Amino acid sequence: MKIKSLLLAATMLAAAVVSCQKVTPADELSVKPSAALSFEATGNADVTLTVTTTADKWEFTAPAWVVAERVEGTLVLNVEDNAGAARVGRITFTAGNADPVRVNVYQAAPAQEETPDGPKVAVTLNNKADGDFFQLTSGAATASISVSIAEAVAEDIVVSVALDPEYAREYSFIQGDSYTAIPAEAVTFAATELTIAAGQTESEAVEVTIDGAALGFGEGYLVPILATVKSGAASFAMDAKRVNYTVMKANPRTTKQVVYLEVNDCNPLNILEYNLADGTPFFDAVILFAANINYDSVNDVVYLHNNANVQALLDESDVYIQPLRKKGIKVYLGLLGNHDAAGLAQLSNWGAREWAKEVAEAVRAYKLDGVNLDDEYSGSPDTSNPWFASPSNYQGAVLCYELKQAMKEACYWPTEVSVFESGQLYILPNITVDGVQHTQSEYLDWTCANYGSASRPYGDLTYANCSAASVQLNYSNYLYDRAIQSAKDNGYGWMMWFAFDPSGTGGIQNNRAHSMNQFQKAAQGLYGQDMAQPQNVYNKLGEGKYDPTPHPIN
Repeated sequence: MKIKSLLLAATMLAAAVVSCQKVTPADELSVKPSAALSFEATGNADVTLTVTTTADKWEFTAPAWVVAERVEGTLVLNVEDNAGAARVGRITFTAGNADPVRVNVYQAAPAQEETPDGPKVAVTLNNKADGDFFQLTSGAATASISVSIAEAVAEDIVVSVALDPEYAREYSFIQGDSYTAIPAEAVTFAATELTIAAGQTESEAVEVTIDGAALGFGEGYLVPILATVKSGAASFAMDAKRVNYTVMKANPRTTKQVVYLEVNDCNPLNILEYNLADGTPFFDAVILFAANINYDSVNDVVYLHNNANVQALLDESDVYIQPLRKKGIKVYLGLLGNHDAAGLAQLSNWGAREWAKEVAEAVRAYKLDGVNLDDEYSGSPDTSNPWFASPSNYQGAVLCYELKQAMKEACYWPTEVSVFESGQLYILPNITVDGVQHTQSEYLDWTCANYGSASRPYGDLTYANCSAASVQLNYSNYLYDRAIQSAKDNGYGWMMWFAFDPSGTGGIQNNRAHSMNQFQKAAQGLYGQDMAQPQNVYNKLGEGKYDPTPHPIN
């Protein structure tokens, strides 16, 4: 992708102006652990949070039922006994001009008494499925559950299972995401009772069928299954009586649309205005172009760098990114070289693994759907440095693999790795990591063709992993009929669009009219539909500033 010389000149001028001004450095603030805290109704041990900041002092606010005491650089927490419904809340930490840090807190309701009285064995509800996330296009998915005990007992234990829709609110709060309880009619239990027979330690598995027909596109659903003891001398611990499946209705279209947004120019909320006549989004995915791979030669470290525009969108993810995801549009972080020794196809195996951890943490923190790699604008590495290796498509493939693994470890939702076919990121090979060979489909989800061409399957990739065309909208390029026909004939998975901006408030001239003509051609040729007319535009206000207000198109 070629960065426009005009935009570079403007950026350099802006940087020169800023360098002459006195800038107040931002304070730093961190709280560990920062994950959601979970307490029982009674009998809780203290939890200590460590607060680190460069500001002179820090403050906090907490719900009234949270008991908190400051001890030097820590906050010691507990909760009052709870005799009512489950409670959710948030502790907010502030310090100087640092961004606030928020820690979610959950306290369970009192456990209901279970019969009979006397000693009871601990029973556990088990997820027997391969994973806990299901993405449905049509039809149904099947999971299975069972209950078990550590040691056999002399009498049967019977457990009832059912949906607990009220738990969706608590689960969403704890996870820091938004889930809707799945409609009851979409879930069928093959049996609602599970029995651990006398002398046995586990029940037979029971199938749970999840029907996608009743689900809406783009919505995240929770299947919250709760178990209770019906008979037998057994009881559940609070964390042993639930199994939760998350479900999303996938877009069934064969050929999907991805747009690279030059975020130095375009507000991502504009994407919400572009829909097919039936109301479904025209775009399936957005790439925030772009964050950078950078090398700090003083401290000898490769790190993820976000310019002011990328960072502003990530910091306000709930405003500018999550509305797209909630509509079923995936959002990926673009990764690009930045004119130094670091590059996307020249990290050593060790360097790739280390940098992938940082990228995966950003994907987790800002709730993104993965990354897209573009191997351009990198310098020559010193291969005697442990971070680096000679540039090659092999090392590019290794980074893709390490990113895939790191994001899988960091995120509880599915994430993807894709590439723009430039530099060394073209026809990636099989690789061997820790003595195990990995093929392309294990580390790469899809590829975007360079301009003027279509990508082609290689290795164990198929046309579904490839793009039929790539269109530069800021250069008034066209989508040709032959690309549409090829996508239909071969089952191409993607078409790519670059540098779309219907507002004209950034460095790209308003290209709404030309772009709509090309989108209309794709919509009619691929989906047999017209494009709905956009009603609003969303503006960019300057360096690191976007406007969330819709402005009607005149």
